[in-house]
Amino acid sequence: MFETPLLIFGAVCAYLLPVTLVAGSKRTKGHEKNGWLIGILLFSWVALLLYISIVPKHGWNKNRSKR
Repeated sequence: MFETPLLIFGAVCAYLLPVTLVAGSKRTKGHEKNGWLIGILLFSWVALLLYISIVPKHGWNKNRSKR
């Protein structure tokens, strides 16, 4: 009786967790973050794993040297 709503709630939470993790991350900003969010909306956990493995951990740096 109550299993179906709990399963749906759990599935929605599992789908939205990667979105909230990337949206709150300081690793990227601007259009780069938007691109990652679109990828995560389409491919959820696979894109989150790629995000964690590709984007540098030190975050976005305003003072990047222009070469």
